[in-house]
Amino acid sequence: MAEPLTEPVAIFLTIMAVILITPLLSERVRLPGIVGLILGGILVGPHGLGLLTIGRVIELLSTVGLIYLMFSAGLEIDLRQFDLVRNKALFFGLLTFLIPQLSGIALGRGLGLSWASAVLLGSVYASHTLVAFPILSRLGIVRNEAVSVTIGATVFTDVVALLVLAIVAGMQDGDASVISVGGLIALMIGYAVLVLLGLPRAGKLFFRRFTSRAVEFQFVLVALFVAALLAERIGMHAIVGAFLAGLAINSALPAQRGGRAGTVPGRIFLHPDFLDVYRYDH
Repeated sequence: MAEPLTEPVAIFLTIMAVILITPLLSERVRLPGIVGLILGGILVGPHGLGLLTIGRVIELLSTVGLIYLMFSAGLEIDLRQFDLVRNKALFFGLLTFLIPQLSGIALGRGLGLSWASAVLLGSVYASHTLVAFPILSRLGIVRNEAVSVTIGATVFTDVVALLVLAIVAGMQDGDASVISVGGLIALMIGYAVLVLLGLPRAGKLFFRRFTSRAVEFQFVLVALFVAALLAERIGMHAIVGAFLAGLAINSALPAQRGGRAGTVPGRIFLHPDFLDVYRYDH
């Protein structure tokens, strides 16, 4: 096993090489590119060649990537269709949370864990991410009804799982009263309203004064990470804030945009007309 890389340039070069090469090799054997990325990460990781170890640089890049993934998911959802499948998404999300949550609790108790530990184990089982979203985006089926239901259910499941985590953490600190839990839920609701309603209005005011495309692009990025940071500050995960930020910008785009002003799914930031469309709608 090789010595782990410590220079930031070498670490970044290794990551970019994996991102470039592994999807190409994966597609040669007719596998999705994301599979190649996962296998490439294992190969250069601590359980493979050992070129990369879990450190601050890797944590930073992985966090940014996950936040952008959830932001893209919120940005790509067809809100009109999502509104039609909202009840299905909530029901499916409830099932995908309760089944692994209860089975995790049963497993934890069977292994002799305390109730708090068993509940925490169940919430780990219940939470999941949209790791397959890039594949769905490339195939152009993000607006499929089943995909919309699954995305909505995933976000619902993650929010509830994180709420369970916050309650368990409060129990360990001796602060798991009904008032504290209710306050946390109220904070989450207030935060969601703030992002979904406040972000489009802030963009409207900002774009009235600044017309530089570079500045507008930076504003979107700053707004995204502000939403993610605020989510963390109130006890939620940053990915929830990123998803809500994507929904906020999504809802501000014109209804006749034809798939975000003709953008290719998953490529919203690379499309030159995105900010023009966003500004036009305001």
